[in-house]
Amino acid sequence: MINKKDQIEESLVGIVLLTLPISMKLNSMAIIIAVAYFLYRSIKEKTIKNLKFYWLSIAFFLAQFLSFLLSSDIKRAGSKLVLYLAFLLFPIMFSNLQAKRKFNHYNLIRWLFFGTAIVLFYGIVRFSYDAFILGERYDYGRGVALYLKYVPHHVYLSMFIIISIFGVLNTIVENKKKRFLLIFIPFFYLALILLSSRMAILIAVLILPIMTYFVLRKRMNRKLTNKIIFGFFTILTVIGFTNDFARDKILHSYYELANIATKENPFAGISFRKNVWISALELIKESPWIGYGIGDMQTILDNLYLEKGLDKHLRLNAHNQYLQLMLHHGLLIASFLLISIVNFIRKLIQSKMYFLIFSWFILLMFSLTESILNRQWGVILFAFVLNYTVYVLSFRDEIKKSKG
Repeated sequence: MINKKDQIEESLVGIVLLTLPISMKLNSMAIIIAVAYFLYRSIKEKTIKNLKFYWLSIAFFLAQFLSFLLSSDIKRAGSKLVLYLAFLLFPIMFSNLQAKRKFNHYNLIRWLFFGTAIVLFYGIVRFSYDAFILGERYDYGRGVALYLKYVPHHVYLSMFIIISIFGVLNTIVENKKKRFLLIFIPFFYLALILLSSRMAILIAVLILPIMTYFVLRKRMNRKLTNKIIFGFFTILTVIGFTNDFARDKILHSYYELANIATKENPFAGISFRKNVWISALELIKESPWIGYGIGDMQTILDNLYLEKGLDKHLRLNAHNQYLQLMLHHGLLIASFLLISIVNFIRKLIQSKMYFLIFSWFILLMFSLTESILNRQWGVILFAFVLNYTVYVLSFRDEIKKSKG
């Protein structure tokens, strides 16, 4: 039985996740309130010392601070530094919780699940009003653009959807009282396809069915599980790809990869990103060890685009988080941060903590094609997963010590 104080603490962290898809202002307020509470509890209960376990999160902020000091454009650098405050604030929350009890991931991720459901429904209502009352055009890609006016960027919303599905699915299947939440899953899955993020569609079609299969196999025999998985995902995928925009986006990506010539290329696809990645690599070669200041990086990248005649690429970041880290911090710091993350993932694999393993898989996959730490949605999600990883592993280490 959860006592009142545990419920308050769980809710404070949960509301941070609930508000993340809904509103960045509400999310910022939720973080401030939660941090104020946990900082007070940490001082009172003398758990500040636990911050040492969250050194990697703090290291992300320090790396950003160092890049801030290297910047000439202090105003732009300052805004990017503030964005990384999450890497200092989440350790305050989890270092205090660490001294108490272990929160099951479902109890926290359900908040993100409900926040995602709310924003998806809100987007549908606003889209419907604009399209059918105001007469806005919604044919082909205009429908997606109209919907995205009222929800987070499609890449981040796709990450929220995928992590939400896997975070609650096991509990929903095993707990009869929570099975009503299954009605959301088809809508979440369709949204992944209709939002038209290539990486999200790839994961939805190839990875989610496999993950769902292993969850269902715990409760059902193989034959029934195969029928449900095949029928459910086939029907939803076919429905999803009746949308011309989503279907064409995948087809043109295939044409690019297979070097198949087409009369038109309506999407900023793989070749578009390839130009960005080559430009980023050229800059990394010029300053491999310390990178460039976070306030100056975009200006330097834009100048290179202009030199190469890539005017359409102006204001585009590296569109790859690994390259972005190298540009901001240099090879040494970027390698240290990434190797440290890999080490944490290794520990998660050893402990069979599947939800966090899957969450890291999603973050690292999307990092291949997006600079996910350039916006609040990505920073908060990344900081949460990182600090929740440390928090969960701390209980594993305690059990090892007690056995030793």
